[in-house]
Amino acid sequence: MIKKSLFILLFLNAICSISQTNFVKLKGNLNGDTALKQNAPNALLLAIKFKDSTLVNFTRSDKSGFFEPFIIPKDTYIVVVTHPNYSDKTYLLVCNPKDTAYNFKNIVLPPKTQELKEVEVLAYRDKIYYKGDTLQYTADSFKVRPNATVEDLLKKLPGMRVDAQGKITIQGKTVDQVLVDGDEFFGSDPTTATRNLNANTVETIQVFEKKNENTESSDETVKVLNLKLKDEAKKGYFGKANGASDFNKFYEGEFLFNRFKKQQKVSLFALVANTPRNSFNWQDNDKYGLSNEQQWNYNEDNGSWTSNRDFSKGIPQTLKSGIYFNDKIGKKIKVNADYTFNNNYLNTGSEINNQFFLTDTTYSNKQLNNSFSYNQSHNFNFKITAKLDSLTELIIRPRFKYNENTNITNQYDEFLTENNSLTRSTNINRKSISYITDAGVNGTIERKFMKKNRTLTLGYQNSFLDNKTNSNLVTDYKYYSSSISDKNLQQKRTQLNNKAEHDVNIRFIEPIGKKIKIDALYQLVNTVNGNNRNTLDFDSLGTETKNVTQSNNFINTRMLNRALVKFIYDSKKYRFTLGVANRNIILNNKDISNDIKLNRQFNFVLPSAGAVIRFSQNSNLNLNYIASATPPDLRDLQPVIDNTDPNRISIGNPNLKPSFTNNFNLNYYLYKGISDINFYGGANFNTVNNRISNTTFFDSIGRATTQPINTNGNYYGNFYLGGGFPVFKKFMKIDINLNGNHNSYVNIVNLEKNIQLNTSITPELNFSKQFEFGDFTIGGNYTYEVPKSTINNTSNKPFYSYSLNSQLVIKLPKKFSVESDVAYTNNGNRAAGFNLNFYIWNAALRKTFLKTESLILSAEANDILNQNISNTRTVFGNQITDTKTQIIKRFFLFRLVYKFTSQKAKVENDDDDM
Repeated sequence: MIKKSLFILLFLNAICSISQTNFVKLKGNLNGDTALKQNAPNALLLAIKFKDSTLVNFTRSDKSGFFEPFIIPKDTYIVVVTHPNYSDKTYLLVCNPKDTAYNFKNIVLPPKTQELKEVEVLAYRDKIYYKGDTLQYTADSFKVRPNATVEDLLKKLPGMRVDAQGKITIQGKTVDQVLVDGDEFFGSDPTTATRNLNANTVETIQVFEKKNENTESSDETVKVLNLKLKDEAKKGYFGKANGASDFNKFYEGEFLFNRFKKQQKVSLFALVANTPRNSFNWQDNDKYGLSNEQQWNYNEDNGSWTSNRDFSKGIPQTLKSGIYFNDKIGKKIKVNADYTFNNNYLNTGSEINNQFFLTDTTYSNKQLNNSFSYNQSHNFNFKITAKLDSLTELIIRPRFKYNENTNITNQYDEFLTENNSLTRSTNINRKSISYITDAGVNGTIERKFMKKNRTLTLGYQNSFLDNKTNSNLVTDYKYYSSSISDKNLQQKRTQLNNKAEHDVNIRFIEPIGKKIKIDALYQLVNTVNGNNRNTLDFDSLGTETKNVTQSNNFINTRMLNRALVKFIYDSKKYRFTLGVANRNIILNNKDISNDIKLNRQFNFVLPSAGAVIRFSQNSNLNLNYIASATPPDLRDLQPVIDNTDPNRISIGNPNLKPSFTNNFNLNYYLYKGISDINFYGGANFNTVNNRISNTTFFDSIGRATTQPINTNGNYYGNFYLGGGFPVFKKFMKIDINLNGNHNSYVNIVNLEKNIQLNTSITPELNFSKQFEFGDFTIGGNYTYEVPKSTINNTSNKPFYSYSLNSQLVIKLPKKFSVESDVAYTNNGNRAAGFNLNFYIWNAALRKTFLKTESLILSAEANDILNQNISNTRTVFGNQITDTKTQIIKRFFLFRLVYKFTSQKAKVENDDDDM
């Protein structure tokens, strides 16, 4: 009862504090000729903030010419009185701290026919608007706490979400890349920019789509978020130094330095921490991990494989540093370069309960897993852009990455019957070390012509990957209810993976008139993948024997020819596209160990269509259809047994066919600046033929053997709705969200077809209030999931989870501030021991120093109630998995932050007399 009262206490505290907010009332009336009074209801009184040109509030005049009074926070404003039949009247309002109201009496609007000697145009910018196909957010329109980061700002933007790992989604879609002024900032790590740049340095946040340069992906475009910095932020230098510790166990340290000199920019970055707040960025997690020696899960939502290792959990230790350089040489050459060093440790402990459902029986597997991983990487990126002449541009981008991984895992499994009787157990110890080199060059030359929009682009890129992995496996088997004898398995494995890819493409865009263009593309990609695996068995005397069934040398060669033509109609309000592509794939699989060759050829016709309807600058509708074909990867093709987990054996299938996907997408966005209402909605639907699924056979002792196969009847659909609007005369704002998913996944279990249907829905509701000295948010969400399997009805058990959360930030006298956030999570209908309900309560007390408030001292408490835990459920095929993962619980930090700049900052009025 005491814990649940935390939400009520925070809510009452915020409401009681609102009455102290420093506001001023605006009112006024018109005075003019008879025509003006007759049309008085058409007049508007606008209050526009002077420092960022954002509209704060407005009112309309009544029939008598009097404006209804409205309230605004005390600040400096441009007050505009406007009428469609008259010229505008503009006032500069500088609020006095002692004033409570301003009355603009007897306003006379000048006629439109009046000749003006000099005109100064003052315009306000909407918070959110479209510029072409680019969605733009005006950064200063969204209030954040002093010294907030870009990530704090992104969390305030309507339709945008940022999770604990820094992953960004907007209108239900994941952001693939984050740029700063159009360039990558420290390579592909977006959190370096979002978690370290100050929010007040950003002028505009731009969201758009661009061509996907990854030839392995079936997506033609990627979603990009670009942070456009203010001009004053690109002069001189700025940065921050941040250190925190509990003087016992936990610590965090950060340093960021940015220096601008004309066209030159230099950035230095360093991070060291052993807390989860500053561990690993979401985009690089597992990208260069030990893919051969990990357990993987198939993501039914997008058809991808992901690793079980989650760096947001466990006990991390991180050291990261880098340098970024950007300069212009002469008038025609621009150079970008960055280098990043990473050194990461992670200890993880988890408890897993697996339930397996067969036609005639069920059984469960309880698993305890302890793992240690170490990763060290060096990442270098270079880019040179040269203007060969006024119409020709050359871009060359070499890259290089070297990575070393060490993984040590101890896994204990118990297998129980439907009656909860223990049948067997295994104790698995794995150790692997990988050395990975990844390099490549991307070159593009673009030629424009005197005819507007005519463009010729030539591109070439290559990629070379080399991965050497040495691993050891020791497994002890113990049997309790059969005549099978206990045994021990000892193995040593060496694996060499290599990949070489060359991609050549040519693109020509020809305009036909002012609104129609033809886009033609030809692409040739040659990829050679090799995997040479050698496995040795050891007996009790240490004698080694080659394991032929788990050793294999396999080469996959893939030749892709792609020709595309697309017709584009583009006007001010409409954009329509209609295209068709022919994709020819030649697969040559060569099993060198067994002297077997398999050559196959596939041809696909891939149509596409799209429409963009720009209803206004703040309203946009997108509809898209695209067909794509994805060939199987080497791991699925190689016909070799993989017993990394001896309880879950997998074997490749060289007879796999490419999968064919139809994707339908709809997205709508609306923002009304004056009323501050936003709405977004969308839907996706995918059908997949020849999807790469699995056939799994469970033997009499519960051991699973899995092989990838092609299946039909797979589809995935989801929808999302959301928006926000003010209530009670803009006293507070309500944000609502609704997400739903439904998918069908077909696999084979013990030679029987199984259709796995998963349906889920998640409504979410949040209330937020921003006031002069803080802000307050309270809300919650509820997720209800219904799995359904045709092979066994026992698994068809719905489950749910819901969470309630509250955040409070209050600015106190003497430059103090208090922050607190509380989250309650409830999980239901899970396996025994996994129906966990817990509170996470964090709080901080901060004190700023200096006139610019650039020195911040804070005391932070994390997980005050000491209940933090990670608890998840997944349903996959005929399996339900509940997982509890070790995570850092309660800890306290004292933090000192210094933010420095060469710019003379504007000093706000002190609050010392409050």
